[in-house]
Amino acid sequence: MASHGNPTSGLQKEAQMQSSTAHGTGKSTVVSDGSVVTSSDPTTNPTSKASQKLKGDVSGAISGTVGSMEAATGAMLRNKNLEEKGRTKMQEEDERLGAKRGVMPVGSNQRHTKEEV
Repeated sequence: MASHGNPTSGLQKEAQMQSSTAHGTGKSTVVSDGSVVTSSDPTTNPTSKASQKLKGDVSGAISGTVGSMEAATGAMLRNKNLEEKGRTKMQEEDERLGAKRGVMPVGSNQRHTKEEV
């Protein structure tokens, strides 16, 4: 759905932004820390209808809430798969919001998926 906010060079940022917006769906945004966040969700496209954007915001809020509940439940029950599934949902919603608004949500850097050591 989106990149994980990894910093890229200026030329790569430009190419990513042009390729994403050329398709008419989704949006790429360079956020304040210099990373490019891309969302394939058509509701992040500035040319989307207001009703489509509202639908995307509502479904995103529901997905983020479900993800948060899954991550918390997985952490309490020590179920790594459930926790990871919830964190992924929250991260996808963070990236959608980052692409839409140009600013990553507060705390989104803490939601990146954790790798096993």
